[in-house]
Amino acid sequence: MLDRVAAIGTDALLAEVPDLERHGVVGYLPIQESDDDGTPKSSFLVSFYTRDTPPRLAYSVRVAPKTKPVVETFSPPKNVSPAFVSFVRARQLAMQSAPLSGQPLNPVLVPGEAIGEHGILVYLLAGTTAPDVAVLGRHTRVLVSEDGARVLAVTPLTNAVIEAPTRTADGPLAALVVTHVTTDYPVETHVFASLQSKLPIYVYTERGTWRVNGDAITFLGDKTPDKKE
Repeated sequence: MLDRVAAIGTDALLAEVPDLERHGVVGYLPIQESDDDGTPKSSFLVSFYTRDTPPRLAYSVRVAPKTKPVVETFSPPKNVSPAFVSFVRARQLAMQSAPLSGQPLNPVLVPGEAIGEHGILVYLLAGTTAPDVAVLGRHTRVLVSEDGARVLAVTPLTNAVIEAPTRTADGPLAALVVTHVTTDYPVETHVFASLQSKLPIYVYTERGTWRVNGDAITFLGDKTPDKKE
């Protein structure tokens, strides 16, 4: 959802400001809005920041269901909160820490509590511009300190670039199959890929075979084939 919101926000801004780099914009953060009591809203704010230190806010785009995106320009760019600065630092540190794969990388920030840790969790999700392709790797999970100043852990979720076609000339596939060696169980990006492709994924690990179908994971117990990811 954050990736789609960011794409919508970027398209809306580029329609009004074609040359963002000339205006000093170096990145963006999509964040879901909330009420004063913390209740999430259905709208998102995509904030485009500058290369200043600390970064400043140059543009924002509000993305909401069934509503045209609303672009707001700040001239001169305005100051941002310390939390926003921490998110930008975490994003930059994570990008610098990721192994190079040649794939587009989509950073997504979530609280470290999502995996029982303290800090900012940055998922670097590899993408592709090719149609009908599921990207199973190379994704990376990076844990950064709450102030965005230190990388605490870098966890490759696969050992290689893995891009699998989701259809052939005869039509869509019934399922995807991958061998996984970084853990002996499926990881969160297998769930992500299954949800994106709308296909079950059979994951072969050292422990055995797993079926990931959307957010449902089932251990099948079959013997792992003799091949590596």
